[in-house]
Amino acid sequence: MKKNKGITLIALVITIIVLLILAGVSIAMLLGENGILNQAQKAKVETRGATVEEECNLWKMNQKMDAEATEGTAQTLQKLLDSLEKRNLITAEERATIETTKKITIGERTINFYKEEEQAKVGVKVTGGNKPYVDADKDIAIIPEGFTIVPGCEDVSEGLVISDNEKDTEEAGKPQIAEGNQFVWVPVEDFTKFKRENGYYDGTLQPCEFVSDAITDEKWYEPEGNGETVDTEASTTIKETQDMYKSVKENKGFYIGRYEAGTTDTNTSNTGIRGTMVCKKGATVYNKIGWSNVNDMTTETGGAVQVAREFAEHENYTSVKSTLCYSVQWDAVIRWMSDIKNINSENEDENKKYYIIDSTKMGWYGSNTVENLEHKTGIDIGSGENNKSNKVKNIYDMGGNVFEWTMEACVTTKRIARGGGYANSSSACPASTRGAMTPETIHGNYGFRPALYL
Repeated sequence: MKKNKGITLIALVITIIVLLILAGVSIAMLLGENGILNQAQKAKVETRGATVEEECNLWKMNQKMDAEATEGTAQTLQKLLDSLEKRNLITAEERATIETTKKITIGERTINFYKEEEQAKVGVKVTGGNKPYVDADKDIAIIPEGFTIVPGCEDVSEGLVISDNEKDTEEAGKPQIAEGNQFVWVPVEDFTKFKRENGYYDGTLQPCEFVSDAITDEKWYEPEGNGETVDTEASTTIKETQDMYKSVKENKGFYIGRYEAGTTDTNTSNTGIRGTMVCKKGATVYNKIGWSNVNDMTTETGGAVQVAREFAEHENYTSVKSTLCYSVQWDAVIRWMSDIKNINSENEDENKKYYIIDSTKMGWYGSNTVENLEHKTGIDIGSGENNKSNKVKNIYDMGGNVFEWTMEACVTTKRIARGGGYANSSSACPASTRGAMTPETIHGNYGFRPALYL
C-alpha cells in the first residue's frame, strides 16, 4: 500500500497560521509602538535634541566668556538659530517657538536659550525688567522686576514663591522669614486648557455651565478674553480680561496670592473697605467685604474688586497688574492640584479621595475652625503627616478659611465665590466648589484673593 507523502489539509492550515503569527510578530517588531522603526525614529530625534542642547550650551558658554572680555565676538542668538536651521537641526516652526519662548522641547529634552545673565537667581531681587528663572528640572517661570524668588520655594512644579521682600526665606535649616507679600507662579504650558472647569459640591460634580432651574436661559459666566461684551460686565473688566489672557498665553503662567487677602485693620468687627490690603502670612483675613458695595453687577467699586485692582499700584509694583482672582485662574490652580490625594478623606469612593473633591482636614472649616478663630491667613494646620496640610503647591487655604470672591457671575444677579469657608463643611465645600451671592453681600465667611499678571 502506498504512503501519502503530500501535505495534509490540517498541516497546511497549521503552517499558514504559524506563518501569520510570525508575520504579525515581525510587523509588530518593525512597526509597533516599541518597534524597530519607531525606536530608530526616537533615537534620531533624541540625537538631534542632544546636538541642539550641546550647541546651545556651547553658545551660552561663549556668551558668558564674551561678557567678561573687553571685545565681544560671540554669535547672536539669531546667528545660532540660522546655523541650527541650516543644518536641519531645528525646523522653521521650532525656530519660531525659540524666538517667542526662548525654549524648545525635542524628544525628551527641554532646552532653554536664556543666557545666564538674563536669568533670575534664587534669593536675589530682580532688576532691569522681568527675567526668566529655570529650575533644576528645566521648568521656567517669569519673575517680575522688584520681586525675589523665596529660597526653599524655587521648584516650579511644586509652587515657586516670589516675595516683594528680599529677606523672605524658607530655606531648610534656617529660621523662616515671611515679611513680604508673597505670590505663587501657576504654570499654564498648554493655553488651550486655560478655561473654567467643573468643580465639586458634596462629592458630586458641580458643572461650571450650571443652568438655573428658575432662569433656564442664563448660566454662570465669565469673560474669556475675546472682547465679547455682556450686560453683567463693565468695559474695564472686558479690557482687563483681554490683557490677562494675552499675558498668560505669552508668559505661560500667572501669579496667585499665596495667602488670602489680609488687612492691616485689626478690628475684626469692621466691614467693607478698610485698612491696607496685604498678601502675607498671619494677617487678619480681609473678610466682611462684598464683591462691590451695591447690588449691581457692573459696579466694581467699594468691594473686593476695587481693593484687589488697586493693590499693585499701592505697593508701587511696575512690572505686574493686580486683579481679583478670576475663576479661570482658580481652575488653572485646581487643575494643577488635581492629583493631590487627601489621606483624611472618609469618602468610600477611592476616586474621590482627592483634595479638590474632599478637603477634609486640609483647610479651616467648621470642624476645626475653633483652632483658628481669628481666621488668620496662612496658619498651618495639623502635625506629623498632616502638618501644613492646608498648604498645597505652596498655596495656603484654597479650601476653607473664607469663601473667596472671583470675577465669575451667576446668571445676572450674583457673583461666584470659590473654595468654601470656616462656616462650611470640608467634604461639601472643597477647594473646587462654587457658591453664589449677590455682589454687595458682607459676611465673615466671605473674603478674596488677589492675582497678578505680567
